[in-house]
Amino acid sequence: MKKIVFVCTGNTCRSPMAEALFRSMLEEKGLEDEISVSSAGIYAFEGDEASSHAIDVMQNEYGIDLTRHRARVLYDDDIKEANLILVMTKHHKEMIADVYPEAVSKVHLLKEYVGLVDDTDVSDPFGQDYDTYKRCARELEDLLLDVIDKI
Repeated sequence: MKKIVFVCTGNTCRSPMAEALFRSMLEEKGLEDEISVSSAGIYAFEGDEASSHAIDVMQNEYGIDLTRHRARVLYDDDIKEANLILVMTKHHKEMIADVYPEAVSKVHLLKEYVGLVDDTDVSDPFGQDYDTYKRCARELEDLLLDVIDKI
């Protein structure tokens, strides 16, 4: 089974939304038995809930329940076991490369992975309003549709 990990800073906004959206896409395509998906954060506080706006946007816009999500720190096993690690920012990629140089070939900026070269970071909605989270979720959805086509 192929393993994909989405990584952001705190694992309360972008990466859990990406994980949930991608899992839903995999189920729609009947690929859930071929690809497993998870998320983690570089600076996550283990056990934190998803942000309230992330929960609301995922429920209201996609019918996806994020209330059971709990933040996780990116661990050694995540790096070792993943076939593909998709990060939200250049900073995330650099941090992983510094600590895990052996994993560089499987760590990609989400936007670069789908062929976008300008404005490569997925902006962080943390602390912003519902509409900002909604825009972030839509951006992630568009990117993930390209990812699923690529894999």
